[in-house]
Amino acid sequence: MHWKGGKHRVIMWRTIRKRTKSAKERLALAKRLWGWTPHAEQRKLFCCTAQVRVAACGRRWGKTECLSIDIATLALTESGSKQLIVAPTDGQARLLGEAVQQKLSVALDGSQEELPGLKLTIKSSPYLKLVVSGLKADAEMAFRTAGRDGRNLRGLWAHRIVVDEAARVPDSVLTDVLLPMLTDVGGEYLLASSPFGRRSAYYRLYARGMAPPSSVPREANAAVTYASFQCPTSDNKSHLDLAFLEAQREDMGESLYAQEYEAQFVDDYGAVFREEDITAAIAALAGVTLRDGEIHSEPVVGGIYVAGIDWGRKMDFSVVAILDAAAHPARLVHLSRWQGTGWDRQAAAAAEILVRYAPVRILADGSSIGDPVAEMLEKAMVPLRLPSDRPLTVERFQFGAESKVRLIDTLTVGLSARALQFPPHRTLLAELRGFEYAPGMAGRLKMGARSGGHDDCVVALALAWLASPIPAPPPGKRILLGSQMGLGVRE
Repeated sequence: MHWKGGKHRVIMWRTIRKRTKSAKERLALAKRLWGWTPHAEQRKLFCCTAQVRVAACGRRWGKTECLSIDIATLALTESGSKQLIVAPTDGQARLLGEAVQQKLSVALDGSQEELPGLKLTIKSSPYLKLVVSGLKADAEMAFRTAGRDGRNLRGLWAHRIVVDEAARVPDSVLTDVLLPMLTDVGGEYLLASSPFGRRSAYYRLYARGMAPPSSVPREANAAVTYASFQCPTSDNKSHLDLAFLEAQREDMGESLYAQEYEAQFVDDYGAVFREEDITAAIAALAGVTLRDGEIHSEPVVGGIYVAGIDWGRKMDFSVVAILDAAAHPARLVHLSRWQGTGWDRQAAAAAEILVRYAPVRILADGSSIGDPVAEMLEKAMVPLRLPSDRPLTVERFQFGAESKVRLIDTLTVGLSARALQFPPHRTLLAELRGFEYAPGMAGRLKMGARSGGHDDCVVALALAWLASPIPAPPPGKRILLGSQMGLGVRE
């Protein structure tokens, strides 16, 4: 899907398209084709003139119906339009795509006099793509996953991007991959999702659009306009079972009910690390720099270094984190991450880093393939050090459901005790903020990266911290640990 169009794609969207008129015409078309009459809040979202629209939707609000009709009617009325629809997983993207496909199939089945001569072409592999032909230029809709940090989306462009369940899409995909696609086309950005905490780029975009949008049409050279919508389930009055909703409130509790049905952003829901602890750990560290997405420093006399290593499997990253444990608080002085190289090369890369700092302890992932890779690392360090140097050994950490909880608990304690500092490394911060509790087997909770995200930096940092002296929590301060959340950890 390498869409092209040169100047046409800019002129078409910035100077010809009048969204207010278009929305009203498309609503009338939807009524004629499918008998769809939106409820009042769906109409507001559909007809909004802002370039960036953000909708926080409760369950059963009618999000999928509203989005699918918005996408389908645009394709039927905008010649040459290119729409990119993104969701956290391919399955979720296809669900919305199938809803659009069903509506277009009904509209173009040959019995409709409304749209003579139009044809729908469906391509299902490797991703779902719909094309409406018979217009002056084909209208295209591609349904893609945001997985793998959006790497399969880079290089694309669209007149309009629609993101379903945007709160579950990694921040870097929303801001670094998708948003830049619109810079040269004056395009539109529509994000819809159930809320999920206040830490994501989705929430920041939502907060930015809380001011009412201007009713004046945006000129071609005007600033980007934002509009946000809180869409609780109660908006969809004609389809509600009030008794069921009350039962859900009792079963789910007020906090989760507020998020899922009232479309409210609940502070830190499901978060393992508290925002106040993360923020308190961010510091400008003397001699430590951020460069090329990594943390760098030169070893100093008197430094007592410890290292944590998380090996990347499949699509994960390998990460080496080094702390100066002699400092109070301990300082993260090095962090490197890479992906997609052979185990021997990974071991060699880690060896070059470790011999510079000569850590007193090296704690590495020793589960499964991690054990032989740790052995490769020990061998790779030997020729890089002088014979008189202290040999560097690699301790193995065996990961399991319970051991991972204990590992993360120690990092939780360290952050709560203000015993750890690090520079504002973007990936590390995103992983800490996206590390969450989720339902597990047999009623237990599990912890890890948010769907579609990574936790490799968090795990490497936790391993380095476990290799350091662990301070006691602040006096009188209760710290809620994973092992106190019903995770079944044996002491």
